[in-house]
Amino acid sequence: MSKSKGKIIACLDLGTTKITCIIAAINERNISILGYSYKQSQGIVASAISDMELAQSSIVKVISDAEKKAGFNIDRLILSLSGNRLLSEKKEVNNKISGSTVRGSDITNLARKIAAQYNKNNREVVHLIPLQYKIDDSNYVQNPRHMSGDKLTTKFHMISASMTTTKNIQSCLKRCQLSVNNYISESYSTALACLNDSEFNSSGSLVINMGGVTTSFAVIMDGNLVYNGNINIGGVNITKDISTILNIDFDIAEQIKILNNSLIINPIEEKELIKMKIGSFSDNFGIVRITKKELRDIISCRIEEIIEMVKKDLDKNSYGSHLFKNIVISGGVCSIIGVEKIVNRVFDKQARIGYPQKVNDLPSELNDPSFSNPIGMLIFLQNIYRKEKNSSGFDIKAGPLKKLINYLMSL
Repeated sequence: MSKSKGKIIACLDLGTTKITCIIAAINERNISILGYSYKQSQGIVASAISDMELAQSSIVKVISDAEKKAGFNIDRLILSLSGNRLLSEKKEVNNKISGSTVRGSDITNLARKIAAQYNKNNREVVHLIPLQYKIDDSNYVQNPRHMSGDKLTTKFHMISASMTTTKNIQSCLKRCQLSVNNYISESYSTALACLNDSEFNSSGSLVINMGGVTTSFAVIMDGNLVYNGNINIGGVNITKDISTILNIDFDIAEQIKILNNSLIINPIEEKELIKMKIGSFSDNFGIVRITKKELRDIISCRIEEIIEMVKKDLDKNSYGSHLFKNIVISGGVCSIIGVEKIVNRVFDKQARIGYPQKVNDLPSELNDPSFSNPIGMLIFLQNIYRKEKNSSGFDIKAGPLKKLINYLMSL
């Protein structure tokens, strides 16, 4: 399906607190938003199905609304994955070179070989990123095509998901008359949306997406996704802390968090009381009281814990903060004013809030860190489209491997 503006694409962000669908038209130069919708999420936790019927209802509602605004229906889309169901690993695989020189088919044969190994372990490869190539016993080379030798070795960065997760997603979408055309890791799509070209191609950038129940993060080096991580704590945990400490309902705690969402308060404001009525007249309603300083400390403690956990994970996997020139944070938690100052303190580096970029005439409603992930999915598809238009790429028939190779084509 296409329009004068280009090829029609669609993305679906299955968040725990919010589900978003965006339909757009792409060409080599532009992404034009045709229709979008976002609604409260039900039956979904960290982009995985927790209740099939509730998830189906949520998905149908948001997609129907987006289709109505766009003026036509969709049947395929790209979907992001997050949470501890994603596994980030480095794997090395080799094969005999089929001809006198290395061809694209030699690389795809290696892709097939390593994907088959993951499939045997009940895992689906989401991203397959070649980091280094080597011919025979030579040093690593950047591009082995047209070089001679007997054996080609490739070091891949593999991001995989549990097939149980992806099969349940596919089953749910099938009930909605939809299918998944591509998967992408949430942190990588956020990086595509929030990093400018200089940051994306620099020697090191860290992108952190702070969502509802998970915090995902990606390390980008020289234009490559070299590490992907997830922490199972997010904005919902902040609300739970407020709820527990004040002994109030979760919904009331969420209201307090939203209405008092700044970590930056001056000394005079610190002792000011935040008051909120709870209950009703029939329930003998009461008033909850907390100072601005006390609330700030509750929120700050949890955010600092999340960022410390991210740093610990990165250090454990040999991606210390000395490797990053840039740190960008995005996601729904960034609605809390001053969150970047905590990141600055933990990493001892300057961080900034990441807003979606690279989309012309982006609706103001979508120009928010909480929409970085779905906007990044559109950019991912545009990168694939550009490659398909400007080069022959890989000669692969449609199917699961085509989805894997799409990552290579998007670089």
